[in-house]
Amino acid sequence: MKFVVVLAALITISYGQTHAPHTGSTHEPSVHQSFSFSYDYHTQKMVVVNHQNCYIFSLTDQEKLDVHTNTGMTTLELKLLPLVHSGTKTEVQKSSLSASIVHACGQNTKHYFTMD
Repeated sequence: MKFVVVLAALITISYGQTHAPHTGSTHEPSVHQSFSFSYDYHTQKMVVVNHQNCYIFSLTDQEKLDVHTNTGMTTLELKLLPLVHSGTKTEVQKSSLSASIVHACGQNTKHYFTMD
């Protein structure tokens, strides 16, 4: 029995001596956001999805044309992205949206916003 106690004590002492405490600087956790953009041709609206939020934007006549080119789509994405944070948004019920918009928002969406 003494042998087991002594062995346990030696393991505890040796573990404490071989594992020095962390003394370096701490690292902040990585922070990221992802957005997906899609044009719903049935309603001619632009949908921006971020995590569980879906933002629905009406487009001007010119934007409805521009969205069909790479440059136009990129320009529109860059215009809409800041509006997700600073624009006026109204939360709406999923049941009030067209099936194509709900599909564009994705199955993980919990909140739907129309953007003014």
